[in-house]
Amino acid sequence: MGSPTIIDLANHLGISKTTVADALRGSGRVSEETRRRVQEAARQVGYVSNRAARQLRGNLTEAIALYVPPSVRNMSFYMPFALGVADQAAEYDYDLTLIAQRPVGGHAWASVDGVIVVDAVLADPVVQSLIRHTVPLVTAGQMAGFPADRLSGTIEIDYTKMCHSILDEMAQRGVTHPALISPQPADEHSWSRQLVDGYHDWCSTRNVPANAVTLPAFPSTTELEGALLGAVSQSGTDAVLFGWQDIAIRAEAILSRLGFQVGKNLQLASLVSSQENLHDTYVAGLDLRPYEFGQAASRLLRDVIENPQAAISRRHHDAKITFPKTTAASAI
Repeated sequence: MGSPTIIDLANHLGISKTTVADALRGSGRVSEETRRRVQEAARQVGYVSNRAARQLRGNLTEAIALYVPPSVRNMSFYMPFALGVADQAAEYDYDLTLIAQRPVGGHAWASVDGVIVVDAVLADPVVQSLIRHTVPLVTAGQMAGFPADRLSGTIEIDYTKMCHSILDEMAQRGVTHPALISPQPADEHSWSRQLVDGYHDWCSTRNVPANAVTLPAFPSTTELEGALLGAVSQSGTDAVLFGWQDIAIRAEAILSRLGFQVGKNLQLASLVSSQENLHDTYVAGLDLRPYEFGQAASRLLRDVIENPQAAISRRHHDAKITFPKTTAASAI
């Protein structure tokens, strides 16, 4: 029989595993009586926490790191992603360190057991530092040119497939000639590259004229207004799909100011971080579920740390089609 777990303790005591975990950590709203009861039961059965067990197996720091490049750090997607990483890390008794944009020496990586990198490029100095050292590395999203022997695992969204899904949904709701406004692709494997490729492929399959515009991740108002005018001026354009919700929010206000009846003669759709970000003017959205994405990346890194000799793990995270709350409610 294996070592007793938190679940075993919870079943033995007739309380939830969350209560047991909080009692053992000394956190949460647990009464002193329950805390003493849990700790005594743990001593009696010889329970050893995940943290202590890992420390016994090797020279580990009980901390992981997350790197979000400064080029995308202000996008609304990355905050819930980081929270997902942090919350899942806490479940494994790991601390989380956020890495800033600077060349990092080997001494910095010695303070963590593994690193998650999301949406970075090969030339990034932090990525270059990681390549030179041996800390286990998981990427959220692919990175063009990254040496395979330095990659422990990757988890990604199939943006090409999901672009087809959101465009199909738009078509079912009456859209015939959607335009795309997307961030400029960072490299050939970036999510924005997949999104643009998926859009062009969908248009080709449907025999619809492609109408795609790319912009910097944080365009000026003048750049955004010019892109919008260029996209909607193409004959027949009746909708715009935005590659990131931050720009969709700004674009909606500009389009209204320019005289477009958003949600009527011009439909909008966007990749979003939550259904909460979809206004009634949107025909549909593609919820990337960033919090769950972060959790999944954290789980993958933990598996890599626990099984360092395993082959490179490749996993997928599913986005989902979502609708404004009023639209969803009216469909019930």
